[in-house]
Amino acid sequence: MSNKHNIELEYKFWVKDKKSLIKILNGKASARKPRQYQSSVMFDNPAGIMQKTDGRIRVRTFGDSGNKSLTYKKPLLAQNGAKREIEYEIKFHDPDGQIEKILEAMEFRPTTSYERFQTGWEINGVQVTLDEYPFADIIEIEGEKKEIERLAQELGFNIQQGLTKPVDTLFQEWRKERGLGFKPHMRFEDFNK
Repeated sequence: MSNKHNIELEYKFWVKDKKSLIKILNGKASARKPRQYQSSVMFDNPAGIMQKTDGRIRVRTFGDSGNKSLTYKKPLLAQNGAKREIEYEIKFHDPDGQIEKILEAMEFRPTTSYERFQTGWEINGVQVTLDEYPFADIIEIEGEKKEIERLAQELGFNIQQGLTKPVDTLFQEWRKERGLGFKPHMRFEDFNK
């Protein structure tokens, strides 16, 4: 989260040379979060309220620790390649899947999902993550606008070419370019089928 008004500001870019990027990030970072498997599931109700309002309710599971987050997101108008969203999030321990049961009791059902491995770094107060999805690698840089842009340029990214769409939308576009049909769940085991 980049400020007290719950507006998330981030730049995302396709990663072409993951090995070189990791080496650079390791050299610049003051702190590092180890690579971790994550699973994210989006929910909506039968009336499609999330789709109609362009909002998202997401439950993310972190590895097999039982740690999760519940997030509400709503995109704002992108600016100069930066993705902006309203974001409210709470993190908690839920090894028995109670949050999913609560959402289902409120008639929210899973709609789409994705898997990834994420590694994180902190560089001069800016949060950087490398997200390894089944179909591509994406770097996300989050923090204050000036610092994000400075770091993005240092890393060789053109801020005008930032990705502003959600990853599940990027995945569907990737599939369409390859003549593959819609697939609501992006999993490592069958993403290209």
